[in-house]
Amino acid sequence: MTIPEVSTELRQSLERHRFSLRSQPGARPGEETVDVVLDDGGETFHAGRVDHHLGLWSAFAVVRNTGLFRLDEVGRHESFEDAVLDVLMSFTHVE
Repeated sequence: MTIPEVSTELRQSLERHRFSLRSQPGARPGEETVDVVLDDGGETFHAGRVDHHLGLWSAFAVVRNTGLFRLDEVGRHESFEDAVLDVLMSFTHVE
């Protein structure tokens, strides 16, 4: 799966703050998942993910550092970029 395009401003902001977007392999056709990760000097930490299903992008952010359910759905968007922004504005912990 190829990661959808984002604006130059968002791409530069992600890079400046050491975030990157990574696609998850093995997704079923029509169901894409992109992870939002923080690259911290050789280590990567998961901040959330964006799932595409039935025409909408659902944003999930890591909001708890322990427990069974660490991710919360924080929004649904028609735009991939809006969903990524929702993850970035909502996460409180990284795994």
